Amino acid sequence: MDHYNKNRMEAIKVVEALRTGVPTRISTRTLPDLRKNLTETLRADLDLLTTGKIPRGRLIWGQYGQGKTHVLTTTEHLALDRQFAVSFVSLSREVSCHNLFHFYGRAASRLRTPDSSMFGLERALSKKHASDLQKTSILVPDRYIHPLPAIVIENYLHSAGEEQNLLYGDLMGTRIPLTELKRIHRQNYSEKFPTFETSFRMIDHAKAYFGCLADTIVFCGYRGWVILIDELELVGRLGSQSRLKAYQNLQWLLNWSNAHHYPIYVIAAAATSLQSEMWYGGKDDRTLMPKLAEEKFGKSAYNEITEFFEYALSPQSLVVTPASEEAISELLKRIVELHGKAYSWEAKLDVNSLVRNLGETTLRTYIRATLESLDHQFLYHETIQTTPFNFKEKPLTEDNSFFSNPYSQENNTENNN
Repeated sequence: MDHYNKNRMEAIKVVEALRTGVPTRISTRTLPDLRKNLTETLRADLDLLTTGKIPRGRLIWGQYGQGKTHVLTTTEHLALDRQFAVSFVSLSREVSCHNLFHFYGRAASRLRTPDSSMFGLERALSKKHASDLQKTSILVPDRYIHPLPAIVIENYLHSAGEEQNLLYGDLMGTRIPLTELKRIHRQNYSEKFPTFETSFRMIDHAKAYFGCLADTIVFCGYRGWVILIDELELVGRLGSQSRLKAYQNLQWLLNWSNAHHYPIYVIAAAATSLQSEMWYGGKDDRTLMPKLAEEKFGKSAYNEITEFFEYALSPQSLVVTPASEEAISELLKRIVELHGKAYSWEAKLDVNSLVRNLGETTLRTYIRATLESLDHQFLYHETIQTTPFNFKEKPLTEDNSFFSNPYSQENNTENNN
């Protein structure tokens, strides 16, 4: 009977993670880091956030298939290991950055914590009491652009059962009617609901929810909130007005203007096509968006968007470049070693020859070819020829029809209730 000790089980987990193409925390720790310069920069940012300082966020640029998503996933694992809560959001036709509260709902619902396999904060909040809030910044006056989310978390800690579930849903971005919140508040405090100077509007006050949730994350014992955004290039599919709003929201989320002091750190990955097609191409967003911002919101908005593009194209933003042949060979040798350990056999493969035979291709193709070659040797005791034809990847291009929207983005109105 085969013996599966801890080392063998870990090797199996890494090999199977490589098969799926989805990095895991154990595979991130076990395999060589092909982009140590990027990882070290992001690790330093996370370490800065642990001290209570708020680092500026970063964009990560790269071509399709060069590993931008892998960098985000590696950062997710680094953040979880450092006791941060993490939200990983891939933009899509349904979720973009131009509607900040809609984006908030997706980010909050995808919140992952280091000590739970379930999304969200319910488990951590269940251990808290209303009296604990007095020690936090959540109740500091004028901490948020609007006090509503702080009132929601207060009432959550005073409630139970269905009402608590409703309030938790509100904190996660599923708004409950104000009349219902007022009823719960009267029940909890035996007093009238506070009167606001300004009524809460999602289009204007979504930032309050970001700040309050970040503070709630710290209240629950974690070090802050790391938000990872993938497929940022899809912002380019929006109309001009919506793109402007998306750039303004990204400027705030990335905190490039030091606009907030919440424990939030944001990294967004974008294909370089966003630059070539929208920023330098016919759209020329670098020139047109600041002008549009000034027309709609004044000179300060012009400066804000100008600064956004300056930071986005500066060393503050990182670039994913193809890994060196030496680094790829080192990774593949480690995979050979793990394959042998996982399936208890003497795995051998000339990875340098494999890399030469395949020529210049994506990293996932090298990994796939390595695993298939090893599997064939293990099962049939014979080698297979690795050529670019055998492991040809499908073109890494977008399906334009998928992103086509029969309804104009410009004509859609946001729900302000």
